Amino acid sequence: MLTLISNNSLSPQAITQTVHAHVEEFAPILALATLNTLHGETCFSSLEKTCTEHLHEWWGLAIPADQPDNQYEATYWYLLHLLEAIEEHQLLGNMFVQHKVTLCANFLLGIGPAPDNVQGTRP
Repeated sequence: MLTLISNNSLSPQAITQTVHAHVEEFAPILALATLNTLHGETCFSSLEKTCTEHLHEWWGLAIPADQPDNQYEATYWYLLHLLEAIEEHQLLGNMFVQHKVTLCANFLLGIGPAPDNVQGTRP
């Protein structure tokens, strides 16, 4: 019989801890992959693969959709969704997009302030 993946028996506290652990692990990886792509050190397809892996790991957690707990998590989801939605030429050829993803990546790495107007949501 099929079971809905969103039906899990984790307590709200356990969900929060799981989400925080996921974001703490994956946010710096995404930020570095983004900056490496912008600087020409890795190809765009590698960044796409990183995004896909992050989403695959997230969906494997079977966490119900909810709003991010803090600005750090919101920035992670914003950056991940943005990178999933754009093409290579949009990232590498648009200075506004480059500026936005750089601000997000720097914040996720702890080397910059939180970007303004970033409202990411959990998938």
